[in-house]
Amino acid sequence: MRADERRPLAVVALGGNALSPPSGDLSFAVERETIGRAAAEIAGLATRGACLLVVHGNGPQVGRLLAAGIGDPECLDVHVAQTQGELGYLLAEALEARLPGESCAAVVTRVLVDPQDEAFRSPTKPVGAVLAHPPAGAPWVATPDGRGFRRVVASPRPRAVLEAEAIRALLRGHHVVAGGGGGVALATAAGRRTPQAAVVDKDWVAALLAVALDAERLIFVTDVPFAFDRFGSEAARPIRRLSLAEARERLARGVFLAGSMAPKIESAIAFAAETCRCALITAIGSLEEAERGETGTLVCP
Repeated sequence: MRADERRPLAVVALGGNALSPPSGDLSFAVERETIGRAAAEIAGLATRGACLLVVHGNGPQVGRLLAAGIGDPECLDVHVAQTQGELGYLLAEALEARLPGESCAAVVTRVLVDPQDEAFRSPTKPVGAVLAHPPAGAPWVATPDGRGFRRVVASPRPRAVLEAEAIRALLRGHHVVAGGGGGVALATAAGRRTPQAAVVDKDWVAALLAVALDAERLIFVTDVPFAFDRFGSEAARPIRRLSLAEARERLARGVFLAGSMAPKIESAIAFAAETCRCALITAIGSLEEAERGETGTLVCP
């Protein structure tokens, strides 16, 4: 069976941690093996009837470029594109190997952001290596363990995906990998597009594409089986289902960590509100069980 518009579309937001082992070994051999395991699980959605659009993270891979000294934080647009090619190739190959007779296309993806986004005035996204001293002339934060400093860049909201219609066309005959790392961030000013030293959250882009393409499902695959109340404490409690009102209320109280679970909940809310369909948050290794309702967090209208 081909991937096409007659099959319900499942958009899978695949976290960077699901593509990189906890050991931190980012060798290509280990990366290939880790991606193969993730692809085997995602391919199960296709064998159960879905057409796939996979949107993946790339933080560890961009970090590898910067740590190796062959990257430049001012050229994040190029590094996001580089890692989209790397991970898109590996995911496409791994999916096709597990879906005989079906094809997968990987798309280098650009997103438009607003240059006046508040995120540019308050950068929060750490990039690059841990430094012994604060970087000169650039925003920075101390590491949580107090052992060094990291440069931070903006994480603006995506306003549009430039390749959205190309992705729609490809989905008529292929599964698709797109929006990697949240896409290459570009802003338009005076009729020209210019790259931004910014990182767009891939969860927001996954939701934007899921709404634009009328996806049947939006699934956030991460490294925890649920969203939690009081995450990280002895009183942590898994959340199995949230209404939009409940999800918004918890966000307002700061229940979910910024840069971690909060973007997933925000994106799930956006999808559920626009489509009147549920979004699912679950862990790599638990996708089939989550589809049966045995694990995972649903955010529903």
